[in-house]
Amino acid sequence: MPVKPPRGGGTHVDVPDSLHRAADADISLHGHPGRTGVDVNFASHHLLPRAESSSDATLDAIPPAAAVVVRALAEGIRPPATQPSLDNYVTNARAILPQVNSEGLRVISRRTYADLVNGDLVPVAVDPATGLYRARRPSELLPSGPVMLRDVHSGLWYAREVVEPTTREQIRKYLPDTTDEDADAFIARFDDKDVAELELKHIQLGLAQLDSTRFDLPISRGRISSDKELHEARNIWATFRQLYRWQGQPEQRVYRDGRHVGFKLEIDLTIWPVQKPLSLKFSSVISLTLRGHGRLDPDVFCAQFPNLESLTITSQAIEVEGRFQGWNVIERAYSKFRLDSRFAEQLKRFPRLQRLHLQDCELTSDFSVRGLARLNELWLCNTFEAPVNSLDMQMRHQEQVTFLQVAADIRGMTELRVLDLSRTGIHLLPSGLEAIDVASTLEVLKLGGNPLSTSPSLEHMTALQELDLSNTRLQRFPEGITDRIPARELNLADNHIRSIPESVELRAGFNLIGNPIMDPASLRRLIRARVETGTDIWLGQESSDVTADLWLRNVPQEQIAEKQALWDRHNAAMPLAVTGILRRLSRTPEFHVERPLLQRRVWWFLEMYDSAEVNERARLDAILYTETSPGRMLDRLENEIRNYDGGRQSQPLHPLPKRPRFE
Repeated sequence: MPVKPPRGGGTHVDVPDSLHRAADADISLHGHPGRTGVDVNFASHHLLPRAESSSDATLDAIPPAAAVVVRALAEGIRPPATQPSLDNYVTNARAILPQVNSEGLRVISRRTYADLVNGDLVPVAVDPATGLYRARRPSELLPSGPVMLRDVHSGLWYAREVVEPTTREQIRKYLPDTTDEDADAFIARFDDKDVAELELKHIQLGLAQLDSTRFDLPISRGRISSDKELHEARNIWATFRQLYRWQGQPEQRVYRDGRHVGFKLEIDLTIWPVQKPLSLKFSSVISLTLRGHGRLDPDVFCAQFPNLESLTITSQAIEVEGRFQGWNVIERAYSKFRLDSRFAEQLKRFPRLQRLHLQDCELTSDFSVRGLARLNELWLCNTFEAPVNSLDMQMRHQEQVTFLQVAADIRGMTELRVLDLSRTGIHLLPSGLEAIDVASTLEVLKLGGNPLSTSPSLEHMTALQELDLSNTRLQRFPEGITDRIPARELNLADNHIRSIPESVELRAGFNLIGNPIMDPASLRRLIRARVETGTDIWLGQESSDVTADLWLRNVPQEQIAEKQALWDRHNAAMPLAVTGILRRLSRTPEFHVERPLLQRRVWWFLEMYDSAEVNERARLDAILYTETSPGRMLDRLENEIRNYDGGRQSQPLHPLPKRPRFE
């Protein structure tokens, strides 16, 4: 029979003392020996029973009341975000470490250690987001511990307890000429006093490098430089120095929600005045425009703008030497920036990049925007033209199309609001465009000027405001168009659409100009839409007939001579002749479905114009020469004539055509 264990006792286990901290030991704060608690001091060791035998401890024991001391923090000072205890990072590797260096740190095998004021030793590493040292576990790639600061007197390190705000006075210690507005922009970016102090010291050191950098205007073979360009290069350099100090002109300031948050910088790389890239960071620049091609190291150059939010790269017009029939001539050319996979990788290192605008660039086959998931706006315009000085035409086109089919991959770009791939030569829709998480956030989609032949579905594009599918070889309307999608603009101009679905309600912002719409029902709907919206949603091809025969269809024989004479009196070879302007009416839907009525209106206007007084004719001419809509032009001319002489009774009635009924 098994022996029962004794009652009223417990199993005894020997535990080494080193695994426990004494119950009454003084627990110090990070870097401050002898202090217990935090700014609200709570004597927690009084709430717990002391380590006694189990026979002495009772469940009914009432501990003494807790002592609470509340300390007020100075205004603007805030405690740091919740962070792990520094005790979790302390190490005992002091015996194998070298002596302290000039920064008060010990470095061995690329690992850095800091001596604490309480005698402990902790591994540290630089936080890439702030530049400050933080405690680090040996297994961590990026530090996760408390921010570490060095005591200026002892040279030892301690954990930061409070975060103090940056002030204008702190900035002016380093940059005395800084205005309040520029100082506030600096504070908006560096509101942490310790981070700001580190940045200001970097600026102070960098100014010396700027002063010693050699100014040199680049000289390219065949490129014609002028005094104007030399002056512009000096201005670029002066602007560079200003922005490095967080100072700039009013037109360079960038505002967000009414606050000045940084500056924009525009650089003409064809006259970039520095031979070697600068190893400085221009933290004030948040919007950068690069024009033309220049001598750049992508790794170094992109590292100069850590806070970039908007990047635009486009071409730059230059003058070059040329030959024509044996003569030296000056030709106008375009210098284009070349983007490859190496530059694309650098784009991913901009943590704040939200807007990328690439226009008229040389894009290699390995360039891709895949992975730029934080973008709000992506513009790739006029990028299908290959470099002029490489490959033959067929091969260049093939290389460029291959690139664009790869580069238009927007999968995972869930924050994308604007996508513009106009005139890029793509044959396929961008990968990931119709994914719900991408499509539901798009507000502007522009794919015009590409041989797509197919259109994206708008089913999930519930936030879409503008859609441009002009000149994309479409034969029908996209699926998913409603009275709210797209909300502002639908551009389907210059396609092969022949009719308008009854389910599509025509409204202001639609553009169907250049489509071969010949369906009578659709044309009558277009007439009604023009009257209701005041805009031409559709216009066809203008007739090539420049004679009066254009308006003499089915006219009685006895009236032809009179009308021909009237026509000849106002006909001329110049394009702005009255008869030439009236020929634009052949583009209207009325010309195709209400031609007899339109013809009668044309001859009535010519009769009134022929007999008009000088002042009246001047007003009519003003309408003829300024109104861009042919249909609205004729409406305005008729209204002007009626208003000028309300007693005339010879005006024809031009009733508004009825909307066709569909079975």
